[in-house]
Amino acid sequence: MTIWDTAGQERFRTLTSSYYRGAQGIILVYDVTRKDTFEALDHWLKEIEVYSPGGGREIVKLLIGNKIDDEEHRVVTREEAEDWAESRGMLFMESSAKTSAGIQQAFDEVVEKILDNPLLVGTTPKPRAVNLQ
Repeated sequence: MTIWDTAGQERFRTLTSSYYRGAQGIILVYDVTRKDTFEALDHWLKEIEVYSPGGGREIVKLLIGNKIDDEEHRVVTREEAEDWAESRGMLFMESSAKTSAGIQQAFDEVVEKILDNPLLVGTTPKPRAVNLQ
């Protein structure tokens, strides 16, 4: 498994199209305390559709609402995000990178869904190691 974390940063935008080729799973993360990060999801989903083989229809896509440890500053409700993800055929979870809540479960869910889809299993060469970049 190879994992790319672009952090949604502008400087990576010209490189991201190469990340989508051969992707079997994609995790989009927004900050539940910042509405702008939620509103930017449409842009990222559009990139997936444009740059992924087959428009990304077969790719496992998971939306994660992060920073649930900061509930008092939440501006994106769980229901709003769940509805957004469901309407786009995506899985949904919430997490806290600060407390590690939901992090392992998110990766487990994506891997499980990839392995459950015969169209995705074996579509890319198997690396010998996990690369976290």
